[in-house]
Amino acid sequence: MEGMAVGIIGAGLAGLRMAAELRERGESGAITVWDAEGRAPYDRPPLSKELFGQFIHPLSADGLGDIAELGVAVVPRAASAIRPAEGGWRVDGADSPVFVEHLVIATGAAPRATIPGARVLYTADDAAVLRELIVPGAKVHIVGAGWIGTEIASAAAGRGAAVEVWEATAHILERTFHGAVDSLWKEWFAAAGVALHLGEMYETTDRPDVLVQATGARPNLTLVTASPDIPACELSARGALVTDLHGRVYTTAGHPIAGLYAVGDCADVRLPDGSMMVGGHWTGVLGNTARAAAALTGTQRPRFLDPPEVFSTQFGHEIALVGVIPDIREPRRADTQAGFTLRWESGQQESGGTLQALLAVDSPRELSRARRELRRALGAN
Repeated sequence: MEGMAVGIIGAGLAGLRMAAELRERGESGAITVWDAEGRAPYDRPPLSKELFGQFIHPLSADGLGDIAELGVAVVPRAASAIRPAEGGWRVDGADSPVFVEHLVIATGAAPRATIPGARVLYTADDAAVLRELIVPGAKVHIVGAGWIGTEIASAAAGRGAAVEVWEATAHILERTFHGAVDSLWKEWFAAAGVALHLGEMYETTDRPDVLVQATGARPNLTLVTASPDIPACELSARGALVTDLHGRVYTTAGHPIAGLYAVGDCADVRLPDGSMMVGGHWTGVLGNTARAAAALTGTQRPRFLDPPEVFSTQFGHEIALVGVIPDIREPRRADTQAGFTLRWESGQQESGGTLQALLAVDSPRELSRARRELRRALGAN
């Protein structure tokens, strides 16, 4: 059977895995990938975790796909517009328009950049600039105490910089933990000499050598919103495209848009029970691209829906979170061979309840057990 023509806008983890999944499932048609950075796909987490180490880590090194070996046509620039066309979609941004039957939006996220003069960290070029500026003795101000902000604080303090962190909310990693880990991170900050200002907006007359804004990111949907011929797409609470388990994008009226898919940071998945799975988590990207590729090729879908995971390296610790922290209930703490875990459960704390989430600090074995415990056997239909 003659292959399909598929367009993928974005060459990060989601875009690469989409192309690789299509090939692995036997798709032999033309695949075109638009790559705004013009760089071989690389892993973004090391940009902050390994800021002063080897922060450019090609995804091909982990067996996730080699863009040069997948037989795809790469357009080394951003797509400028998309619009429905007869039998599929037209994408502008190459030397001439490209027509595809199916179009996958994998444009990722864009960091919030609202503070004049502040640096952000999202690309390899951003990391290269920060590594040059953050030197021993430099005065570094970081706005935001989420994952990126705390990782940069750890790296900069380890480099010998004088680091201060401002967080507008009352908690460290507030969006993830709702205040449950404040004492732990405060201890790490203090030991590293990092000054912390919780519940404070960034206002200071003390001019730093380096100012970094790490107040989160938003789904990068500029291409979609700037293309008026597309039907109005449904957006989630955080402003991401809403898809089903197959990756299909929906209109505000609740209808799938023919031939249009989205995966990765720019998409949230509505589950069969009506709840929303936030896009962007590593395991989520792998599962979502596999399901979308299965839908396109008519091949076998993944049996399971993996829980979200976050990995971090900070203050000399390997940190991992699997699952979603509930808004209430204090976690159980348990010491492990090299570290400890915090376990959130539903049900009665005294007798032990159903695992909701686990934070593992230097505890890989316990993380693996929690991952298996949390895996949900949901059909991909």
